[in-house]
Amino acid sequence: MKKSFLFFAIIFIASAFYSFTVQGQLEFPEDKVKWEVSVEQDGENVVIVATISIVNHWHIYANKRSPDSFSIPTEIQLEKSSNYKTVGGVSEPKPEHIFDEIVNEDLYLHSGSFKMKQKIKVLSDKDFVLKGVFSFQTCDDTHCLPPFEGDFEVKIKGVGKEEIVDTVELDFSKISGDETKDAEGNDYVKVNDKWYKVPVGNTVAFYKKYIILGGKHEE
Repeated sequence: MKKSFLFFAIIFIASAFYSFTVQGQLEFPEDKVKWEVSVEQDGENVVIVATISIVNHWHIYANKRSPDSFSIPTEIQLEKSSNYKTVGGVSEPKPEHIFDEIVNEDLYLHSGSFKMKQKIKVLSDKDFVLKGVFSFQTCDDTHCLPPFEGDFEVKIKGVGKEEIVDTVELDFSKISGDETKDAEGNDYVKVNDKWYKVPVGNTVAFYKKYIILGGKHEE
């Protein structure tokens, strides 16, 4: 294992040196990979989207890889905050799979243009700025450039208390139109893509009309 790590370190140093001396020109990761982070928000449900474009003949490594791989994964790292919680891991297109005989391992790569996404759930009723880091390493068939990390900030809208519903409790297998129930049998109604808990003593139809007409929802 130590020999393998030493060999990989030597290859990395050599390739990095080559990348800065090839043809007497400097090469930078930012010149090979363009990226931009944006937000898709629907109430409490938010998707952080990294739109990535890589120049021809270059690639970056996939987010998901073998646990013992020496490749550096592409990551969307979000600053921890009580304003939100992550939902699942980073999603990505199916990567290209190759076997690299030099490092003797399976590699999973992305090239061209594509998107990587991270879902979060908003827990704050106030707007906030979400900070994060987008990181990757880019290589071609002959060498790799040093790992890159870029900071980003995106604005997230706060969600009012009436909009925050723990969707895990809702039994979506029993949805009938805009109606469903939670695990305890409480009724919920959907208005403008948001779920509202129907107060005890109200019918679903009445409460739906009440919300549509601008009635204030209270827990």
